[in-house]
Amino acid sequence: MLQAMSIDKWSLLTNAITLFVITATAVAALIQLRHLRAQNTLNAELAILKDWNDPQFRQWRLYVAGEMQTKIKDPAFLAEYDAPEVDRSRHPELYACDWLEQIGSYLKYGLLDADVLLDVTSTSINRLWNQLAPAIERMRVTRGDGLYENFEYWAAKGRLWAKAHPGGAYPRNMPRMRDLKGVGVGPGTIFRPAIFGDTPE
Repeated sequence: MLQAMSIDKWSLLTNAITLFVITATAVAALIQLRHLRAQNTLNAELAILKDWNDPQFRQWRLYVAGEMQTKIKDPAFLAEYDAPEVDRSRHPELYACDWLEQIGSYLKYGLLDADVLLDVTSTSINRLWNQLAPAIERMRVTRGDGLYENFEYWAAKGRLWAKAHPGGAYPRNMPRMRDLKGVGVGPGTIFRPAIFGDTPE
């Protein structure tokens, strides 16, 4: 009888230890997955930023914001979007639309952190949508609403994000710099070398 009880106790202890090990392993795996996701998100955001600042993409954005806004008022120019294959030598804005469509699809399927992306891009993406919308709407007459729908999704998310954060997304419990005048400045303060060449006030 005592031996049976001893075996039962050892069995219970073994089960408890096994459960503890499994739980600890699961928690460690979840933490690792969270770190991996954060790293992947950062890498994706940096890749987007790199593309955004690429000289070619910057040239397309300048064209969209400037020359295209004048051309789009010409009915003959607008009619060129009706062609089955739009001449991209005359319409480089379509390259920008293609890129915006691709990133929008990543956002739609959860491959990008929406809050991080929209915090940085909500204003820019809305401006680009407003500038490109006449061309897209004209092409949709013959191609349907599926054309550049992921770009539209990104722009819509950006507009909703901006509406939800009218004053920006600065953390509420974090003081602004205007509230920190003189904090950390005074006798005994050690100033480290300025990263951007500025000097402390």
